[in-house]
Order: sequence, then structure tokens, then C-alpha cells
Amino acid sequence: MRDLILNALAAKYSAELEVLAVNIENYLSCAVGVPEHPDLVGEVDKLIEQVAAVEEKLKIVSDLLKIQDMTKQ
Repeated sequence: MRDLILNALAAKYSAELEVLAVNIENYLSCAVGVPEHPDLVGEVDKLIEQVAAVEEKLKIVSDLLKIQDMTKQ
């Protein structure tokens, strides 16, 4: 059960990173601006903060899976 939960979290975080990458690319390639978000730099900064948080979570899950693999041997 432990591996199922950790693998599900890893998949979730990987998908979140893909969504964030698309959103960042959208802001960077569509320089015309979005009426609801006039501060493009600030919006991209928020997305990058989210990327950092999700990458940290993914690293923790990966480390937990490695520990689990080492204890099985």
C-alpha cells in the first residue's frame, strides 16, 4: 500500500509540473497580456514558486521510494 500511495503522489506531482510548464510557456509566448493578470512578471514568478514547491515534494517522494527499495533488499 505504501508504494501505491507514493507512486500515485509521484504521478500527481509530475502531472502538476507539466501543467505549470505549459502555463509558464503560455505566459512567455503570448506577450499580448491577459486582462485578469496585468503583471505578467509577477504571474510567472508565482508559477515558478509553485514549480519549486512541487519539485521539492517530488524529490521527497522519490527519496522515500528509494529508502523503501533499499529496505526490501
